[in-house]
Amino acid sequence: MIRTITVTGNLGRDPEEVRGDRRTFAKASLAVSQGKGKPTIWFDLTAWGQYEIKDLMRCSKGSRITASGKIELREYNDRDGNSRQSLGISLTGLERHEREERRPPAPNSQPQPSALDDDDDLPF
Repeated sequence: MIRTITVTGNLGRDPEEVRGDRRTFAKASLAVSQGKGKPTIWFDLTAWGQYEIKDLMRCSKGSRITASGKIELREYNDRDGNSRQSLGISLTGLERHEREERRPPAPNSQPQPSALDDDDDLPF
């Protein structure tokens, strides 16, 4: 059975690098919107490989990313001892999406003509 997933969303917190006795990993949370009026889906991200850790650690809270990896249903007990479940992704790939700055055009600015706009040399 293949259990891979690719989702795009925003990081819910800054990534955290965890150094253990045997292995180092990074973790973060990812919020994926389903649209207006529907609940947000939260994923716990875990990066194990050195490249995935570096990629995740370059991101910050609010960063828009596409995360790919193995999906896992994780079970844990909350502070009150209640049994809970969360969706997790063991990262195998991560792509950061840079935010476009939206600036109004400068006053009196005209678009620059492009060589592709010149139709005089077209044979048809």
